[in-house]
Amino acid sequence: MTIVTFTGSEFRNKLISICVPVLNEKENILPLYDAVDTITKDMADQYEFEFIFTDNHSTDNTFEKLKNLAATDQRVRVFRFSRNFGYQRSILTAYMKAKGDAVVQLDSDLQDPLIY
Repeated sequence: MTIVTFTGSEFRNKLISICVPVLNEKENILPLYDAVDTITKDMADQYEFEFIFTDNHSTDNTFEKLKNLAATDQRVRVFRFSRNFGYQRSILTAYMKAKGDAVVQLDSDLQDPLIY
């Protein structure tokens, strides 16, 4: 006889990590967040989401906007570099911090359409 014990984690939705490297994107943060939030709400019955922003030491108000988002949405995590380490390092750091079963990288300027 085989006894199988379920812990509950077998039934959870898969976690999708959405990684966004940013540098001086204060004007784009809220439009990006709103667009992605709308799409993720439509898929909330299928997936869980986390938003990971890596701020490459912005000199505008980007980091403050990200901190405010993180304070109001528990899915948002923000990492700020002590200096500008470059775009590729921002992406790598986001991937390393991601907890998801899958990772998606988006640029914050919304130049690529968000289609699902």
